[in-house]
Amino acid sequence: MPNKNSLTYYFVLASLFLIPIVYFKTYLGPLPLSVEIVLIPLVTLAAFYDFFKGNIRLNDFKIWPLAAAFGLFLLVSLISVINAIDLKSAVMEIARYLSYVVLFLIVAKVDFTKKQYLGFAKWFGAAVVIVGLFGVLQYVFNFSLNKAGLYALKEAKGRVDSTLVNPNYYSAYLNYIIPTVLLLAVVYFKNKTAQLLAFAVYAIYVVNVILTYTRAAWVTMFCAGILLIILMPKQFIKNVIKPQILISFVILFAVLYFMPDVQSRTNSAIYAIEKLLPQGSQNHQGAGEPEDTDGDGEPEEVADEEEPEEEDTTTNRAVVSRMTLWKTGWYMLRDNPILGVGMGNYTANYKEYVSKYPELYIGHESYSVHNSYLKVGAETGFVGLASFMLIYVIYFLTIIKLYFRQNLLGRVMAVGLFVGSICYMVQNLSNNLIFIPQLNVIFWLTAGLVLGFLSFNRKESIGE
Repeated sequence: MPNKNSLTYYFVLASLFLIPIVYFKTYLGPLPLSVEIVLIPLVTLAAFYDFFKGNIRLNDFKIWPLAAAFGLFLLVSLISVINAIDLKSAVMEIARYLSYVVLFLIVAKVDFTKKQYLGFAKWFGAAVVIVGLFGVLQYVFNFSLNKAGLYALKEAKGRVDSTLVNPNYYSAYLNYIIPTVLLLAVVYFKNKTAQLLAFAVYAIYVVNVILTYTRAAWVTMFCAGILLIILMPKQFIKNVIKPQILISFVILFAVLYFMPDVQSRTNSAIYAIEKLLPQGSQNHQGAGEPEDTDGDGEPEEVADEEEPEEEDTTTNRAVVSRMTLWKTGWYMLRDNPILGVGMGNYTANYKEYVSKYPELYIGHESYSVHNSYLKVGAETGFVGLASFMLIYVIYFLTIIKLYFRQNLLGRVMAVGLFVGSICYMVQNLSNNLIFIPQLNVIFWLTAGLVLGFLSFNRKESIGE
């Protein structure tokens, strides 16, 4: 029988389990080596082998619109290399992009069975639990905590990054997973034990988001919760009023309220959002210097935080610094509107731009733009940015199209993926998450599998 015990299935299982929980990066000469760099070629080779051996077959999921959008951006990226001054970075960036695309297309198009999709869910679920528990234990026992960006935090021991290296990356991963876990707990599971176990995972992930102390992630998580209710109002409200769920929420909110620095950090987040609004940003002139040793874009300050005014000043400095980084990306895009500075060449051009425009200098020879969309635009121009955004427009439209032919499980998975992906896109406004290999592989690997499942599941839901 096709698909049974195929190499493709086992390598996808390995990817789902290992990539989230195992991080290592080294170099073999000039070439990087990591878990995803090893596993993606293995999945690809296995898929070709199994297909020609007849061990797998392709499903009827109409993936050509997404494939065409991927191809269009690849073409623009290749053309942009004309302007690249660092060809090695350009080649590496394009190679990473191709690895995501190939992995996504394989897992979305292989005709896996229902039992195999359940296997994927179990193994990835195990990884989800391990990552979350590791994050909590990391904070409780104070090991390997990220100490950078602790300004305005009086009580926190550090910032949790679990197995994803950086608190901002970790918070984006958490917000991508949380919507689906919450819907499974509240909407899908009917058995009380299953509900409470799923809610426990949700609670662990919420606690982890708090312990990253990433303000943008807190706001994103809150807004995602509202969006979930809007998209599934009847199912969500009907089930959330069950005693075990209500009590679980009350306990979770009580725990969150008394966690270190939650109240002050929340006020700081609100203040930061206000300052990002046009009327707030008009009051700020200079550019502060973020001392960002972990690459998360949040400055590390050593200051007495006894007075609220000092906290506001520090937060304001971080906001202005972030806006200066965004302005640098915008200037590159504005000055190179057609082809950009070349795929993967933002960093190579940074020093030139802060020299050309002194107001962009924040005390570093090289610094990330901290906005994936500005990075894409700066490197590939407006045409590249438009083709890049087209990928995600088609991606979200595909989820919406599949949603309307699903049973309850399918609708839960579709809405969870939709909201989780929106969270991911939103957090890319303040970080270069799309260019973080471990995180982006998790995104495209799970997204491809969920879309493939939704295409498979629509057959069963038609007669429901």
